[in-house]
Amino acid sequence: MAREQAVLSQLDSSAKRGVRPERAQAALADVPCLSETLIELEAQLSRAIDDAEEKLKAAARHLFGAGGKRIRPTVTLLACGACGGKMREAVPYAVAAELTHSATLLHDDVIDDGPMRRGQPASRVIWGNAVSVLSGDWLLTRALEIISGSPARSAALPALLATMRRLVEGEVLQLSLRGGFAATEEAYLDVVNGKTASLFGWAAGAGAWAAGLTGKIPEALVRFGEDVGIAFQLVDDALDYAADPALLGKRLGTDLAEGKATLPLIRACAAEPLLVNRLAAVAEGRADAELVAGEVIEVVRRDGGVDAARALAREHTARALGALELVPDGAHRRALREAAVSLTERAF
Repeated sequence: MAREQAVLSQLDSSAKRGVRPERAQAALADVPCLSETLIELEAQLSRAIDDAEEKLKAAARHLFGAGGKRIRPTVTLLACGACGGKMREAVPYAVAAELTHSATLLHDDVIDDGPMRRGQPASRVIWGNAVSVLSGDWLLTRALEIISGSPARSAALPALLATMRRLVEGEVLQLSLRGGFAATEEAYLDVVNGKTASLFGWAAGAGAWAAGLTGKIPEALVRFGEDVGIAFQLVDDALDYAADPALLGKRLGTDLAEGKATLPLIRACAAEPLLVNRLAAVAEGRADAELVAGEVIEVVRRDGGVDAARALAREHTARALGALELVPDGAHRRALREAAVSLTERAF
């Protein structure tokens, strides 16, 4: 019962982040057996790492235990139900999606020297960078093992391998752009497509494959997931410049401090080219980073960088909802629709 209450509380918390919480909550509540299936997801997620080496398991469990919205696996479950399948049959695919996502977080924290994750000390802080990297590697292999033994492996496994490749390529591209603050919007979107959209797309498609479908509907769900992923990242990047830090759970300007040029900053630099000089001074150690960060945040807000990111997010959400029209209507599709809108309209 305690675990069930925790899962339901997590769903409510995620729904309340949007501007239409009552609609998101109602759509989730209308999905038969969703809470029970999410409980099974958590149980299988825990069992999936039972045979890992103790340090690797501890690092992974620390990340899982810190929470997380479980957005990608929930999309997998809902997509399966929307395609006429039983959501329980999609749980292994949902587990693989969350394991893959968790692996990227463990790796990202090492690459970014991140001290915190989900309000807790990052795994790398407790067990060290080497254990964190190896734990992430182990989670990736476990995800592949799960899918290689699944009924829909002929569709899901090649797609997951391609997704993992895109994840790595997106990370490498972001790394090559870091610190120069000269990224173009095209390069930024290439990063987002690789690092975020690819796994959202796989998670949505996997639900259809788990339901036994191939062809146009899984393809539409992949498009839905990818566009939702892009919108999700755009809003995340906008929140870094505009959110209430208490709600965001981290200090404003974190992306800026890590040398990441996201869309709001790219738009601000285009509007005020002299801003690039201020950023270069920080990168070269000639200016105080915190002072410049405050200035940059103000410029980004004033020149519409935040609004631009949100507007583009809405465009991608509209595309996602268009792709979703190919999926049979029902409680599961309506929940996917509301989830997409809620993620895009997360409150500042």
